[in-house]
Formats: sequence, structure tokens, C-alpha cells
Amino acid sequence: MNPTIPLGFDLATTGIVTQWAVLTVSALVSVFMSQLDRLGSKFWWSALIVALPALGASAWFFGRRRRAVDG
Repeated sequence: MNPTIPLGFDLATTGIVTQWAVLTVSALVSVFMSQLDRLGSKFWWSALIVALPALGASAWFFGRRRRAVDG
């Protein structure tokens, strides 16, 4: 038996791609559900996330301003 791609490499690649897709989709959902004030903010954040998925999604989750919950 001579597999083209070793099983460990195939599983690791599948896991990384799955995590990348979940991060990207969750960032896009978070952008659209946010209450951004400035005109076009959602568009530019979405464009950044789609153009540079890992970097854009990370920037969104770590760099966005979080609003205090009025309580």
C-alpha cells in the first residue's frame, strides 16, 4: 500500500482548513451582527476578512473595540 498523502498529513490539513473556515465564517457573522457606527465599516471589515481570511478575522476579534453593556 503506497498512499499519495500520508494519513497524518491529510488529517492535519483537514483540521487546519476546518479551523480556518470556522474562524472566517464566525468573523463574518460577528461583523454583520455588530452595531458599527461609521458608514461602510461592515463592508470594509468584510472585505478584509474575505481578502485575508486568517489575518482579517484575527484583526477583527483582537482589534475591534468592545462596547460596555449598559446595565
